[in-house]
Amino acid sequence: MAAPFGELTCALFYERSLAQPISPPPNPLGASIRLAEESDLDTICQLYADDPWLWLGDGPRDLTARGLYLDRLRRGERCFLAFVAGVLAHANWTCFTWGDALPGHPIRLRPGEIYTTDAFTPQAFRGKGVHGLVLGTMLHQASQQGARQAYTLGQVDRPDAHKGLRALGWQECGRVYFFLPRGAARTPFLFRRGRTEPLFRN
Repeated sequence: MAAPFGELTCALFYERSLAQPISPPPNPLGASIRLAEESDLDTICQLYADDPWLWLGDGPRDLTARGLYLDRLRRGERCFLAFVAGVLAHANWTCFTWGDALPGHPIRLRPGEIYTTDAFTPQAFRGKGVHGLVLGTMLHQASQQGARQAYTLGQVDRPDAHKGLRALGWQECGRVYFFLPRGAARTPFLFRRGRTEPLFRN
C-alpha cells in the first residue's frame, strides 16, 4: 500500500566485539584484497549504481554520488576491494569517524569504534565466501589498529547476508523501522527496538 508514496523499511543493527583475536578467514577462491584508491571510484560507482539501498546517489545516473565516495576516501575511510582472477568480486567499507547509515542520518563513531557498510558481491561470486573473507580481513585489521567495537546495518529482506554476519560473530542488537518518502533524502523514524543508541548520537 505504501509503495506509490515511498518505501517502508526495517533496518537491522548489528554489533561485534573486536576485543578478542580474530582468526584469518578462509580464502577458497584465492582472492586478492587491496584498498581502493581514487582511481577506483568509477568502478565503485558502477558497482553500486543499480542498488538503491547502497547507492548514495539519487538514481543510478546521479553523477554527484561520485563526490560523496571521494569524500569518504579523503576523510580516511577505507574501501576494501577483492579480485578473483582479475575480476572485481566484492567491495566493502570501514568507517572510523562517521558513516552513511540510515537515510539522511549518519552514525557518529567514538574512539575505538568502527562501522562497516556497503558490502556488495556481484551475482557471480555470491555464496562463495568472498564477503566473509573481506569482512574478516577488515575486522582483523581494525582490531590490530586498536578498534574494540564494530557496528553494521542489514536489511530485513536480505536473509542470506544476515547468515553471513552471524557466522562471523555479529549479533543483532536492535531494529529501526522507518518510512522513506519517494524522492526524499531524509526519513521519519517510526519506532525502534533494542539497543540502537549508537545510531542516534548527536
